[in-house]
Amino acid sequence: MRRIGRWLGLGLGLFVAVAAAGAATNESNVVSTAHVNAKLVSESSVVAPGAKIWLGLHIRLVPDWHVYWRNPGDSGYPPALNWTLPAGARAGEIAWPAPQRIPFGPLTNFGYEKEVLLAVPIEIPADYAAQRFPVRLQAEWLVCEAVCIPESGSFALDLPVTALAQADVGQTALFAAARRATPTPAPPPGWSVSARVDQGQVSVSLVPAASAPPLAALSFFPFAEGLMQAAADQGFRQKPGGYALTLTGAEVPTGEWTALSGIMVATPDPASGAAPIAFTLEAPIAGAAPGALRPASPASTAAPGAQATLEVREGASALSFMAVAGLAFLGGMLLNLMPCVFPILSIKLLGLMRHAGEGAEGRRKSRKHALFYTLGVVCSFLGMAGLLLALKAGGASLGWGFQLQSPAFVGAMALLFFALALSLSGALPIATLAQDVPGAWRLHHPTVDAFATGGLAVLVASPCTAPFMGVALGAAFTLPAALTLAVFFALGLGMALPYGLLAIMPRALSWLPRPGAWMERLKEFLAFPLYATVVWLAWVLAEQVGASSILYLGGGLLVVAGVAWLLRLEQPLWRWGGVLALVCAGLTLVMSLPAPKAPANLSAQRESITSWAPWSASALVAARAQHKAVFVDFTAAWCVTCQVNKRLVLSRDAVVADFARHGVHLMRADWTLHDPEITRELSKLGRSGVPVYALYPAHGEPVLLPEVLTHDSILAALARLPDAARQASVISLPPDDRS
Repeated sequence: MRRIGRWLGLGLGLFVAVAAAGAATNESNVVSTAHVNAKLVSESSVVAPGAKIWLGLHIRLVPDWHVYWRNPGDSGYPPALNWTLPAGARAGEIAWPAPQRIPFGPLTNFGYEKEVLLAVPIEIPADYAAQRFPVRLQAEWLVCEAVCIPESGSFALDLPVTALAQADVGQTALFAAARRATPTPAPPPGWSVSARVDQGQVSVSLVPAASAPPLAALSFFPFAEGLMQAAADQGFRQKPGGYALTLTGAEVPTGEWTALSGIMVATPDPASGAAPIAFTLEAPIAGAAPGALRPASPASTAAPGAQATLEVREGASALSFMAVAGLAFLGGMLLNLMPCVFPILSIKLLGLMRHAGEGAEGRRKSRKHALFYTLGVVCSFLGMAGLLLALKAGGASLGWGFQLQSPAFVGAMALLFFALALSLSGALPIATLAQDVPGAWRLHHPTVDAFATGGLAVLVASPCTAPFMGVALGAAFTLPAALTLAVFFALGLGMALPYGLLAIMPRALSWLPRPGAWMERLKEFLAFPLYATVVWLAWVLAEQVGASSILYLGGGLLVVAGVAWLLRLEQPLWRWGGVLALVCAGLTLVMSLPAPKAPANLSAQRESITSWAPWSASALVAARAQHKAVFVDFTAAWCVTCQVNKRLVLSRDAVVADFARHGVHLMRADWTLHDPEITRELSKLGRSGVPVYALYPAHGEPVLLPEVLTHDSILAALARLPDAARQASVISLPPDDRS
């Protein structure tokens, strides 16, 4: 009997030890900061093959601090969980608990205070044979109060594996509370919700079940950012038979708001003792159509000197199509004056002057040239817009000039301009080539020449955003696809107008000088702007990839020069054999081009020795939370207008001193390479390309400055900052480097 009791005691001790060991491993290490205690917890103390378990990041916050929901509202960003699991295991999506509205000045965020459990289902493969199930989690979150602090943590959890999974009694209550706070996938039985457009806003009607308790509050939280004004009062009120909300559309929506997609949180009257009711809502908005929804009131303010930019920004969602098209037309006309279009002007000018002294036949040729040039410009704009719309529809986050974010495209443009410059210099004998050479074939088809020149003009103009053009393009991409294409059609007409007028005003040809020997000298002289463009594109490529790219580009230029020399040879075998060999060598160089730098590293490296900090959404939120005004230069190395503004205005000591005197924090958002975060911020500002200059006050909506900057326009914007921004701590500026 003693022996049996001894064995029973030993078995019971082993059972308790195993259970204790299991309990000890269902919580990870704790990551503690000044404002957060976070740990990874498991609902199961022991797991089994083929089971689905729940893990969760449990975040505890000090009073008055918060983290964010999946849609953070007006600012911030949600927590991100990156899992490392055994082979075959799979992590699901976060089961987000219902958030609360967290007002901060004029902003409203969606998030959590005190504590939150972000639970995630984990599927264990049925053939899992190991005795332990290791879990590793890398988490990032933004914690905010008056300031915002990006934080992160690494968590490790090892769970024992047996034939049967076991729940952990110590974590049951925590996960049960999280499930109660998680919205149900549909409204409760007997509840109905409908929505319709009413006077430019969304009127929501809720009819609860007859047995439901009376409600004291009702809130809607959309899944998607950029459709609803988070800070706008939702106008909760009781009506016969139910309740109503009034939701206000975003000032510059990121898309069409045609359905309520989010969660509804109904708070019962405290006297009823009932818990809040949260459910997922998917309901169409009756009467939703382009332009049907509008913001209740304009929220952005304009700096004097920037009226043309900001008047549309204030009511972009309600801006009429005709106004957008008119601005696009004006922007297209002004695009002819932008620096990035100058190199191509030489080609267009020579094409028109060629027929100036040929009498009636010359006028006929000029009209034809102008008409086909216009057609080339318009078709190229439409093609570029169609491609951009298709890529956006496929989920890509792109904007105007996106093709120049590709180092391969920049390199190809440099080679093309070098070939054109050699042709103007007389080193590339296009006119004497055989009929099967594309260049010679083009000379015998002047309409194709004019059309191609129009397309080339659009290609070169893509890095630029002229006055009025930024507003038009930003508003255009909030319109239906057909109207967006119509806006680009107007943009193309505006750009081609100075040359298209020659088709209906033959007398304009008399303004041009008569052809003569001087044209050959002029043609050779006009090659130099193209050579200068090659130098500029080489600098852009170095900014994107690194200094080693100059070696590869130099090899490509050498290939082009070799082709130009070979094409002058009389022996066809040597000529075309050499050309083929050089083209193969050029393709090899392109294939071996180094990978581009990461956008974040590129920006940080470029601004590390200047007074400009690299832009990020979290850095912007953190600076404004510290009551600092922020000026952001949205720029790119391939944007000539951006570089002109930077050299002539933003790098001036007087301008930098004015920013410092007003306590303005300087940030630069470098869009040289594709950066989805910058693209999203541009979309929020109602823009689709650079340059964009935004002055963010500590509280309130940003002020947009003109695309062509002046010191006076900056001073006017700074003068409108609230006094609180001027009293912020002045940024520290290095005295010897203010670029």
